[in-house]
Amino acid sequence: MIDIHNHLLINVDDGPKSEEETLDLLNQAAGEGITDIICTPHHHSGTYNTPADIVKEKLSEVQNIIDKHQLPVKVHPGQEIRINDDLIEELRTGEALTLAGSKYILIEFSFTELREDVDDVFTALRELGLTPIIAHPERCRPLVKNEQILARLIKEGALAQVTAASVCGEFGSDLQENSLELIQKGLIQIVASDAHHAEYRPFMSKEAFEIIENELGVSYVEKMKQTAAEVLHNQ
Repeated sequence: MIDIHNHLLINVDDGPKSEEETLDLLNQAAGEGITDIICTPHHHSGTYNTPADIVKEKLSEVQNIIDKHQLPVKVHPGQEIRINDDLIEELRTGEALTLAGSKYILIEFSFTELREDVDDVFTALRELGLTPIIAHPERCRPLVKNEQILARLIKEGALAQVTAASVCGEFGSDLQENSLELIQKGLIQIVASDAHHAEYRPFMSKEAFEIIENELGVSYVEKMKQTAAEVLHNQ
């Protein structure tokens, strides 16, 4: 499995605060069968800013942990970027990162409101040859209230990523039901962990895929795993 959204870098956001906590997450990911992790610290989200140089510096710390403990996991650079006024310019200067150097970029919306310029920003991203992946739309209130907005963005070429814990019911049964409905309707293309901590925000990808297979069928699981692989390999 490939995980395209998580918080493994040490002391950059609300993820792990120590090498031990990151090691716990890496062991957990390996135990679930995750082979590749695109590390996506928050960027332009509240007080969290993690520009490209910090991502690469902190990623080397994670790589050292992997090497030290000989873990069967590969890590790649990325960001979870809250949509912002400087996004396009930062992509041009290299301060903002795509996922593993691909044409895919992970974009987060506010949980409570939707910017009026979302269409303009997504058009600008497409003009740069990039495909936006909308992070956890099932947790974004405006998209939940108006599913047609998400449907239109997907139709225009965006992708969307549901959080594994949402599928597993960790955020409530209503959100779990909505997540499965979005997947069934074709409005979600990828499942990712959004893992922060091995105990209270863990990797739950394996369980999420088991639930999707039981509820919707194995074809959904295979397609979403394939899409994550296409993101990693820039296909």
